[in-house]
This record gives sequence, structure tokens and C-alpha cells, in this order.
Amino acid sequence: MSSDRPGSPAKRRRTSLYAIVGALLGVLALALPAVPAFATAAGAIILGILGRRQFKRDPSTGPSWVSLAAIIVGGFVFLSQGVILAFAYFSA
Repeated sequence: MSSDRPGSPAKRRRTSLYAIVGALLGVLALALPAVPAFATAAGAIILGILGRRQFKRDPSTGPSWVSLAAIIVGGFVFLSQGVILAFAYFSA
């Protein structure tokens, strides 16, 4: 690795704050009831996309898997809660 060489500055990768908060919101949405989970999952998707864009502009903002995890978990919760809410709305 280039950081192991003497004389070369070690570059620290910092994970995007958007991606971290998006991933935390996605996990939190798994534990919430339907309507708050739906809104929280939408926020997780948006923050995951913002984290992904920030990573593409500046690759030193950290691993992209964090933002992808926020998008995937948020999307799963958003779709599943959307199906549940649509079923409850149209069956009544």
C-alpha cells in the first residue's frame, strides 16, 4: 500500500456524514410503525443518494458501501411499508 512507504503522507478516508445518517435512518425505519417508517425510509434513501453523489465527486469521503446500504435498506423499508399502507387504505 502506498501509505506504508516512508515519506508518503497517509490519507485518511472519511465516510460521508450523509451516508452514515442515511444508514442509521434506514435501520431505525425497520423498528418504526408503518407511517413513520415510510417517512424515515424516504429520508434514508435521500441521504444515501446524497452520500453517493458526494463519494463520486470526492472519493476520499470513504467507502461507497455505506451509502449503498442506506439506499438498499431504505428502499426495502419504503417499498414494504408502501405496500402495507396501500393494502390497508384500499381494503377499508
